[in-house]
This record gives sequence, C-alpha cells and structure tokens, in this order.
Amino acid sequence: MHGECKLCKRYCKLQESHFIPKFVGKWLKKTSITGYIRESNVIHKRRQDIEKEYWLCGDCEKLFSSWETKFSTHIFFPVLEDNQSTLQYSEWMAKFCASLSWRTVTYIRSKNSERNEDSFYVNSLNGAEEHLAGFLLGREKNLGKYEQHLFPLEEIESTTLENLPPNINRYFLRALGMDILKNRYGIFIYTKLPKFLLLGSVNYKKLSNMRSSRISMKKGKISPRKYHWPTGIAEYIFDKANEIANALEKIPSEQRTKFGEAIRKNPDKAAKSKLFEAFLADYRMFGKEVFK
Repeated sequence: MHGECKLCKRYCKLQESHFIPKFVGKWLKKTSITGYIRESNVIHKRRQDIEKEYWLCGDCEKLFSSWETKFSTHIFFPVLEDNQSTLQYSEWMAKFCASLSWRTVTYIRSKNSERNEDSFYVNSLNGAEEHLAGFLLGREKNLGKYEQHLFPLEEIESTTLENLPPNINRYFLRALGMDILKNRYGIFIYTKLPKFLLLGSVNYKKLSNMRSSRISMKKGKISPRKYHWPTGIAEYIFDKANEIANALEKIPSEQRTKFGEAIRKNPDKAAKSKLFEAFLADYRMFGKEVFK
C-alpha cells in the first residue's frame, strides 16, 4: 500500500505499524491461558495480534523498531520475566517513550472528533504532535516541555483506599491503553503497557512534582522510588479497570465455555501463565470479589 508516511510525510510504500509495539502483543499471547488477546472495546472477539495500520514508511518503521528492541531487551523483559527492579538506560529511552506518545496522540486524534474541543486543547496537541515528530526524526534536539514520564507498576498487596477495583492488579500487570487526558493543570498523553504507564506531558504546569518519573535525555535508571501521579490519574485508572471488568462480564457464554475447556485441557499451562499470576494477585487482595 502506498500513501503519506504519518511521521516523515513522504509519499511512499507504507508498512503495517503497530500502535502498541509488536513485542508487547506477542508477550501477552505467550503468557495468556488461551494464546489469544482480547481488547475491552471488542471483548467478545479473540485476536491474534494487537491493532495496526499502514502508517509508516520503511525507514521510519526501522527507527521505531531499533528503539523498541532496546526497550524490550533492557527494560521490558528483565522486569516482566526476571522481576528486576533496577535497570539502566541511555539515549534510546527518550526516543522510545516519545515514539509511544507520538503514536498515541496521533492515533487517538485520528479516531476522535475535536469539534467540541477548545482551541487551546487543539493547538496544544498540534504542537505536541509536531514537536515529538521532529524529535524522533532528529530535527529537535530535546523534548522541551513535552517531557516523558515512565511509571513502573507493581503488584498491589495491600491498600487503605476504598472502592479499589478487584481487577486492579490485572490492569497494572496485563492491560494496554491509549488516551489523551486533561485536567486543570494541562494535558497528558496516556500509554499503558503491562507493568508500565507512560505519561507524555503537553503544557502541564506541575512537572516539578514529577522529577522521579521523568525520563532523562541521556542516561538514567528505572528503580524503586516514590512516584507522584498527576491529579486525576488514579481515578482514571480505576475507571478503566472497572470498564474492563464490566466488559468481561459481557463475553458470550460459548466463549466462556471455550475458556474453561482451555484450562481443563492444559491446567499446567494455565497455572504457569502470567495471566493466572495476575489473577492470583487480585485474589490475594480481594478474595471472592474477583469472581463478581
């Protein structure tokens, strides 16, 4: 398929590009019970792959792939497979995070009308999309006000919070998400990966409170520390977890039967799956509530 590359704007042959990196989808399939992926907006359908479209030229796809390889090798798999908590990164990390935020803001804007949004919101996203693209292509030397903030997400073992969703660990450890969020202080580009949350700043006024999550332009490390979430992020996460729980309840009975058969046919695989681990984490927290 030929068309205009979303990133460099050249007219050329386009490649199928994943909005969430392909290695994430492969890991979710491999560590599931059934070998399939479900998305909350089409929960009744099992999928072999996460969403993709013809977006990028070959050169831009190679750029993204190089940063994805670094992240998967040095951060993603060491955390999810080896339970490492302190990891080093270098210049590629800012590029990888910016590529995720660019994909998210570009994708969400392509799927949603901004007719009812104010001019500040639209202009802010225009500026973010343009600056992130320039940074990825080497035209911008730094991220400026479009800082990238990465939050490692751990299993919750206890809490004093009320009304915590009984699938919160499954959301933290397994769920994917893309969105654009705003509050009175500004806008964030929201990208959710298993065990990680990335927030890309867009004109946000309270970044001084978030130094612990800021991705360095050169080198840095991911490690256990005190992280600060922007106002409203926790409530948004809880809402999304509840949405997924409600969507799962709508899976047709025949699909539920197939899921049960998959467990009975291969109980060892089910017990060793990362999905089952996440379920157990919720069960330890909430008991029989996880079955509701």
